[in-house]
Amino acid sequence: MAEPQDTRVAVYLDFDNIVISWYDRVHGRNAYSKDRQRIQDNPADAEVAERLKAAMIDVGAIIDYASSFGTLVLTRAYADWSSPVNAEYRSQLVARAVDLVQLFPAAAYAKNGADIRLAVDAVEDMFRLPDLTHVVIVAGDSDYVPLAQRCKRLGRYVIGVGVAGSTASRSPRPATSSRPTTRFPASSAR
Repeated sequence: MAEPQDTRVAVYLDFDNIVISWYDRVHGRNAYSKDRQRIQDNPADAEVAERLKAAMIDVGAIIDYASSFGTLVLTRAYADWSSPVNAEYRSQLVARAVDLVQLFPAAAYAKNGADIRLAVDAVEDMFRLPDLTHVVIVAGDSDYVPLAQRCKRLGRYVIGVGVAGSTASRSPRPATSSRPTTRFPASSAR
């Protein structure tokens, strides 16, 4: 493995998934599913806005953690950025030089669109950037186990970051290092 000063890190965020998992962690199991329609219909409603604010994620904390492994060479977040719950994060992500990958609203046939797109991009990046040493996968479920295994087979150090208590934190550990967290603190800067 490369020396610490030579480490190059790619970060992939399944953003829809993290937002939903964190919302459920803060408000209770399946809370996002129960509140989804209200969030879509009127995100400015006082009660909806308060629930969203209580479950706000500090993207900077995630990016800072990833950068502790080396130089960030690319950071991508996959989501439907037209969704009000995700749109709240756009300026925070852009300020941290995160590439926003637009995924259009999921239909029944496109349920795993983010998973597939993220996995394809990650594998392509490992061949396109042969000096990439670390891959950080930020997700709230175990859908990325095969990707983590492939990254390891291709000689990359894999770090998995997920929400404690979510499916991801109970899944097998294919990552070289994993960090289920109970702390995605709300952002103080807006």
